Amino acid sequence: MIAGIDVGNTAIKIAAGTEADVDMLRVAEAETLQKAAGKLADLARRHDSIEARVASVNRTAAARLIEATQTLEPDRVRFRQITRDDLPISVATDHPNRVGIDRLVGAFGASSGYETPLVIVDAGTTVTVDLVDADGTYRGGAIIPGLEMQTAALASGTDALPHLDWQSNSQDFMTRPATNTASAIRLGILSSVTGGIERLVRLYGQPQRVVVTGGDSELIAATLQESPAADYEIHHHPHLVCRTLAALSL
Repeated sequence: MIAGIDVGNTAIKIAAGTEADVDMLRVAEAETLQKAAGKLADLARRHDSIEARVASVNRTAAARLIEATQTLEPDRVRFRQITRDDLPISVATDHPNRVGIDRLVGAFGASSGYETPLVIVDAGTTVTVDLVDADGTYRGGAIIPGLEMQTAALASGTDALPHLDWQSNSQDFMTRPATNTASAIRLGILSSVTGGIERLVRLYGQPQRVVVTGGDSELIAATLQESPAADYEIHHHPHLVCRTLAALSL
């Protein structure tokens, strides 16, 4: 059994083999690492052993997850930290070894499933908007503060604006223009992110496919879908990174 583990700054996602569901555990929740470790230990007991492939942009959380899992199952879980050398994708950036491994895994996963050129949007703590060109080469991209990060900045930088919870699935920003403070914040931040994505797609030469993944991907993909400026295919794959890790041929 192979498990793909995407350790981010906001969440830990675990995809195991061909199992349909992905466990997403939010880093901000109490005892998240123990929950994730327990999930891996349970998989190891049910399948005798597992190879746990880790792509992490949160080294502290990844190290603690490995330690907690090995405490529960020291012999049945073998961890493998995925690096750029494990991915059969060319990288044409100034410093290839400094590119976030989650971005490269997502780029490889998207370009394995769709015709290139394409854009990969990973909507997590930050929103990365990356390009894979027609030859299948990762060309780099842009980094935008994510929905939660922008909301926190507004709340901390002002006296009267509240800190909103994007996980509440509130639809109060659907009124346009917004008619209250909360919906104005939601509408403004979501518009700034999706508007930035649309501009970057144009700057990248208008590829006809955009693959959207990450914790906030459902909302961002839906907003892009309804935009008259989005004259390209939008494909929503919320757990692209951990699923790619689980399916990777090594």
